[in-house]
Amino acid sequence: MSEVSGQKPVLAFAHANGIPGHSYDTFLAPLKDEYTLHVIDRVGHNPSYPVDAGWHSLSLELEAELASLPKPLVGAGHSLGSVLMYLVAQRRPEWFSALIMLDPPMMNGIHGMLIAAAKLAKQVDRVTPAGKSKGRLDFWPDWPAVEGYFGSRGLFRAFDPRCLDDYLKAGLEPFNGGWRLRFRPEVEVAIFRETPTSATRMPRLRVPGAIVTGRHSPSPFLHSAQRHVRRHGMLHRIADGSHMYPLEKPEATLALFREILDALLAQEATV
Repeated sequence: MSEVSGQKPVLAFAHANGIPGHSYDTFLAPLKDEYTLHVIDRVGHNPSYPVDAGWHSLSLELEAELASLPKPLVGAGHSLGSVLMYLVAQRRPEWFSALIMLDPPMMNGIHGMLIAAAKLAKQVDRVTPAGKSKGRLDFWPDWPAVEGYFGSRGLFRAFDPRCLDDYLKAGLEPFNGGWRLRFRPEVEVAIFRETPTSATRMPRLRVPGAIVTGRHSPSPFLHSAQRHVRRHGMLHRIADGSHMYPLEKPEATLALFREILDALLAQEATV
């Protein structure tokens, strides 16, 4: 990887749906010694890039944010963010030295066909998390209520306490004397409804890449990842934890991330 004017290379990180970028600060912080970190805050909230089919506009939003950064850079992301980073890497492979996708919802094969059919039948809320997100609580009267709510919810209860604290700081904002979600629920729902089903069929990726699947993620994530890595010549690894493993086990995830990144950069150096 080349560096610009002696500066550290850039590592750009894009977040999962509903999880603002600085929720990952505990996971990413140790990388600051080696990289200039560029953390994407919230995709989907810029009216110039509305949520659309296959997340195309969101990928253009990410591309616009990456455009001014020194190149080549390491692109990484979790869930939604990993797919957006992949879509940018398809269009701009010269921008990237490596791509690491943490549990991407690539949704191909039978799972992709199921989601595509559900979209046509207007039943997509039943086969994606959109249905649950529609009724998500969005206001708390005070900070103890915020902490009590998220500390008891299944998804967040598994977070490392430091990562939960990162999420609460990044994800809540003052509103009407209380607190509300910064990542607006209507945006989260719209993003889930437009989950891509054809991204794997794009031309072979021209960037050294890897996918890391959570050991306890839903089975479609594993099966879709296996198809995707075969088509695009990517590495594939398994991380301990659920789909949210970067925020459940930040140190273990980072150790695996570093190992994979070293392998990808060595691969890039031989090209």
